Amino acid sequence: MRISFIEKEKNINKRKLVLEALLALSLTTLLSTVVYAEKTHQPEGNTVISEKDKPSITLAMDKWTGENNIVLNVQSKNNTTIKLSEMYVWDDSASLGGIYVEPKIDLDENGNGTITFKNDDLKNVKTLIGSNDPLDWTKIKQIEMYFVFCLDETEIYDSKSAYIPVEISKTPAPVETEKPKTIETVKKETKATTKNTQSKAVKTGDNTNITLYTSLLIISVIVVAGTIVLRKKKS
Repeated sequence: MRISFIEKEKNINKRKLVLEALLALSLTTLLSTVVYAEKTHQPEGNTVISEKDKPSITLAMDKWTGENNIVLNVQSKNNTTIKLSEMYVWDDSASLGGIYVEPKIDLDENGNGTITFKNDDLKNVKTLIGSNDPLDWTKIKQIEMYFVFCLDETEIYDSKSAYIPVEISKTPAPVETEKPKTIETVKKETKATTKNTQSKAVKTGDNTNITLYTSLLIISVIVVAGTIVLRKKKS
């Protein structure tokens, strides 16, 4: 009996060891799978940057009132190219759709500088979706902009959003483009040419009087010639 009990205890211990080994193997496999998944889902080509090298965008004014340019101050890395990816306008609670205004981006060799949106371009902007009507800025409370930061113009290493408060009581009037002065000059010259042509035509166009004078001259020559011939015959 005692030998049988000892054998049973040994068998139980073996089973415990097997279960512990299987549990350890399962945990190892699970951890390896998680690590592999993290490596697999990490975007290829992304540049790892430290906190101090991360770019920043700050608004140079408190809000846009429709009377000035929108200027953003930028700090980024060397050889950085900034691209405006998306641009939206918001009222008090929801987005009213996308717009697009071409920014002027000036960066120095260290990647620092400004992003400027011209006031006139903002006044003339239209919605990208729908009726494409001029934007009613009195309904807009905020402009949202989304920028991407690239190295060598291709490799994206970061992205930033900027939010510009808008406070306009009256929608700015669209800026009218001036008509070229050369067109007006051409029209005036054309009219003057027409008048001169008509006046010359009146002065030179009396064909009836010329015919009459020619006929009288021929008759006079014939009469004189006849008179001379008659005198010669009489003599």
